[in-house]
Amino acid sequence: MRAYGVLFTFRGVPRLVVALTVTRLAAPVLNLSLLLAVVAVQGSYLAGGLALTGFAVALALFVPVSARLVDRLGPRPVLVSTLLLHFGAYALTLIAMSHHAPASVLIGGAVALGASNPPASPVIRSTWPVVLPARHTRAAFALDAVLNEVMVVMGALVVSALVAATSPVITVAMAGVGTCAGILILLSMPDRVREDAPAPRRRLLGPLGSREVRVLLGITACDMLAFGCVLVGVTAVATTGGVPELSGVLLGAYSFGVVVSALGFGTRQRDPRPRRQLATLHAASAVLLVVTGLVPGFLLNAALLVVVGLVAGPRDALHQVVLGDVAAPEHRAEAFAWMSTFMWLGNGIGTALAGRLLAEAGGAHRTTFLAGAAEAVAAAGLSLFLGPVLRAAGALPPGRAPIRPVGGTPRSNWRKHR
Repeated sequence: MRAYGVLFTFRGVPRLVVALTVTRLAAPVLNLSLLLAVVAVQGSYLAGGLALTGFAVALALFVPVSARLVDRLGPRPVLVSTLLLHFGAYALTLIAMSHHAPASVLIGGAVALGASNPPASPVIRSTWPVVLPARHTRAAFALDAVLNEVMVVMGALVVSALVAATSPVITVAMAGVGTCAGILILLSMPDRVREDAPAPRRRLLGPLGSREVRVLLGITACDMLAFGCVLVGVTAVATTGGVPELSGVLLGAYSFGVVVSALGFGTRQRDPRPRRQLATLHAASAVLLVVTGLVPGFLLNAALLVVVGLVAGPRDALHQVVLGDVAAPEHRAEAFAWMSTFMWLGNGIGTALAGRLLAEAGGAHRTTFLAGAAEAVAAAGLSLFLGPVLRAAGALPPGRAPIRPVGGTPRSNWRKHR
C-alpha cells in the first residue's frame, strides 16, 4: 500500500480525499433517503419513484453544464454558485416535505436538487492529473474508484441507521449537510493558477469532439447497463434461493472483489496500451457473467460475484485513467461529468431492461446475467476503437494550458509549492 501512502505526501491530496469521501457518501444517502422521504410523506411508491427519476435525470443533464463552466471559469466560482443554489433547493424541498406538499411539488424539489448539484466528482477527478505526477495518477484513480464503491455500500447502511434513529426527512437533511461539508472542504483549498499559460482553444462540442472520449463514454454506458442487469439479477438469485433479505450479501461480495482488485491495480506500473487491457477485462467479464447466469445456488453465485468484482475493479479504474489521458486539459472536468451522466443513464436503462427480462422469464435470473454479458461483449468491441498507444497522463500538447485545479498548481509548478 506504499503507492497510496505516497499520494498523501503531496500538498492538497489529503483534503481532496476527505472531500471525495464526504461527497461520495452523501450521494447514495440522498438517493435512498429521498425515495423513502417522499414515500413517507405521500404514502405512494409511484411518487417516490418519480421523484428519484426526476432527480437522476436532472443530475445527468446538468452536471456536464456545470462542469463545462468549471473548465472555463475555474472550480471556485462554479462550486460557490451551485452550492448556494443547492442549499436553496434543499431548503425548499425540506419545507415542502414538512408541510406535506403535493407530490408534484416534491418531485419538482427533487428535480431542483439534481439540477443544482455541485460538480464535486468531475472537479476532483479532473484535478488528480494536475496535482500529481503522471506515475501516481493510476493509484489516485484506483483510490477514487475504491472509495466510490465503498461509499455506495456505506450509504445504504447510513440511511438504515439514520431512518431508524430519526426519520427519512431528517436523513435527507443530513445528506445535504454532507454535500455542503464536502464542497466547503474543496473550497478551503488554495486555488493557484499559472498566469503565463496561453488561452486554450475550445470546441463547441467540448470533450465530445474527441473520438476516443466518445468511445470511452460508450464503454461506460455498456458497463453500467451490465451492472444494472447484475443488480437486478442479484435480487432474483436471493429471491429464488428463498433468502431475499440476503441480496445485500451478494452485492457485498461483488463490492469486495471490486475494492480488492482496484487497490491492487493502483500499485502496478502503468501500461501505455490500455486498449488491450480494456478489451481483455470486458471479455473476461462477459464470460464470468454467462457462467454466473447458468450456475444455480446462492453460495456458488456469491463466489462467482466476487470474481466478477475482481475483474470490474481494475476495469473501472482504468476507465478513469484513460479518460484523464485522452481528454484535453481544457475539457477534462466536462469529460468526467459526461462519464457520470452516462453512468446514471446506463444504470437506469440496465435496471429497467433487466426488470423486464426478469418478469418475462418468470423470475429466473439467467436472462439478466446473459444480458449483462452481452453488454460486456459490446464494451469489449468498443475498446478496440481506442488508439493503440495513448499519451502519458498529464502530457500537454503544444499551446494547451493546464486546467485550474481547486487546490494546488499545475504539475509544472507543483514542486516549488510543496
